[in-house]
Amino acid sequence: MHRYRVVALVLVSLLLMGPLTAWSQDIAAPAVEPPATGQTDPADASAQSGLDATGTADDKPASRVDELIAKFKQGGLTVWVQLALSILGMSVVIERMVNLRQSRIVPLALADEADRLWKQGKYDELEKKAAKDGSVLGLTIASIVKHRHADPAIVSSVAGDVASRELRRHIQKLYPIAIVATLEPLLGLLGTIIGMIGAFDTVARLGSMGDPSALADDIAKALVTTAVGLIIAIPALFLYQYLKSRVAYHSAALDEEVSDMISDWLVLAKLSPIAAGVSAPSTKVVSAAPQAGGTGKGADHAK
Repeated sequence: MHRYRVVALVLVSLLLMGPLTAWSQDIAAPAVEPPATGQTDPADASAQSGLDATGTADDKPASRVDELIAKFKQGGLTVWVQLALSILGMSVVIERMVNLRQSRIVPLALADEADRLWKQGKYDELEKKAAKDGSVLGLTIASIVKHRHADPAIVSSVAGDVASRELRRHIQKLYPIAIVATLEPLLGLLGTIIGMIGAFDTVARLGSMGDPSALADDIAKALVTTAVGLIIAIPALFLYQYLKSRVAYHSAALDEEVSDMISDWLVLAKLSPIAAGVSAPSTKVVSAAPQAGGTGKGADHAK
C-alpha cells in the first residue's frame, strides 16, 4: 500500500517537473543571432571571448527563474488565477493523502480490540473507544454496539448507512481537485482567446504595413495560458482519479470488516442459544425416564 502511494507521488512529480523544466530551459536558451556579413574586428572578438571566459555559471539558474516569472507576467491575470487554483488543489491533495490512509478509514488494530472487548462483554467501553477513534470503522462499530439488541438485519442496515455517509464525505472532499482539473484548461482557453483578440486589435491598429513583431506579446499570452492550464490540469486529473480509487479500496475493506463483525457478534451469537435449546428437551426426557419407572403409584398397586 505504501509502495503504491510512493509510485503515485513519483509519477505526479514527473508530470509536474518535466514540462516546467523543459519550458524553463527553452525560455532560458539564448537566441541565436544570424552571422554577420562583414568581418569582425579581432579586438572586439578577443574582448567578447574574454568576457565569456570570465562569466560565471551562477547567473544561469537565476536567469531561468527570472525568465519563468517573466513568462507568467506575460500571461497576464489569467496565469495568476491558474497558479492560485493550483495551490488550492495541491493543498487539498496533501490533506486527502493524509486522511485517506488505512489508519483513518479501516484501522485493523481497532477491529482486533473491538472483537476482544465484545467477547468480554464490555459494551460501554467498546462504544466509547470506537466513537473516540473517529475513523469510519470506529463510527460504524459504535453504531453496531448501540443497536446490538435489535434484529441483525436492522443493525446491518444502520451500520451500512453510517459507513456510506462517512465515505460520501470523503469523496465530496475530493471535488476541489476535480474542479481545478476542469477549470485549468478552460482558463487556458480564455487566455488564448484574450491573446488572439489583442493580436487582431494590434493588426487593425497598425494596418498592413505594421511590424509583425508587435503581435508577439499577444500571441505569447495566448500560448502561455494554454500551457499553464494543461501542465496543472493533467496531474490534477490523475490525482483525483487516484484518490477516488483509494476511497473505493477502503470501502471494500470496510464492508468486509463490518460484515464479519455483524456475523460473529449478532447472527452466530443468536444461533448458539437456539442450538442449545434444541438439545435441551432430549436431556429432560432422559432424566425423566428413571422417575417413570421408580417407586410411585404403580408400585403401590403392584404391592
